[in-house]
Amino acid sequence: MKNLKRTQAKLCVGALIVFGFTSCEQKKEKNPVKEPAPTEISAPKQIVSVAQAKTMYDAYGERRVGLIEAYENELAPEKKFDVARFGYYDYNTIKEYMDYIEQEAKRANVEISSLRFYFSNYPDKKTFDDGREIKHPKQNSFFIIPALKENDREYGFYIREEDDGKNVPVLLTDNLEPKKEAGTDRSGESKSEASFMPTTSPAPFYGTNKSLVLNEAHMVPPPYHED
Repeated sequence: MKNLKRTQAKLCVGALIVFGFTSCEQKKEKNPVKEPAPTEISAPKQIVSVAQAKTMYDAYGERRVGLIEAYENELAPEKKFDVARFGYYDYNTIKEYMDYIEQEAKRANVEISSLRFYFSNYPDKKTFDDGREIKHPKQNSFFIIPALKENDREYGFYIREEDDGKNVPVLLTDNLEPKKEAGTDRSGESKSEASFMPTTSPAPFYGTNKSLVLNEAHMVPPPYHED
């Protein structure tokens, strides 16, 4: 009988302990730790109103579109030419591009100071010199290239991978010519003025060079085609 009472007493104590532990757990679940609210991001000072954007869009239509259409239609009157009014990339492409150029800049031990958006125009032919297809000849477009700051001036750049695996930034002038420098380049090695770009290369993005230029956006409207 005594053993039975002792057993019952132990069971009661155990039940109280379990109940108390469960109650504490339930209280913890009911009162989770609150994470701090995210810091609100202020609008960049370059943000403009939709009304201002519409004013600029209309001004381009009045002052540029007609001139471009007249010029292109005069060259090829048999085809109606539509002027592109905007271009776009999907959001993930932009994120991948930012991650890529930051990775390559870090490998070259440089810091990106800005992004340049260049206005451009596809040539009136089917392919580029490297064989890449030109989907819409004569169409206006744009491309993006990162820039870095050197001696209080910014330069677009691409990356040259040396034979030893070292990544060196090659600076570009505003018109995308390799910047000519006598003496040494950023790698500290002796370079002639022409060594940045051999004269036999048709463009500064071949061989072991890594281009950081983003192009081939979706332009709207695409060139006019008759069905």
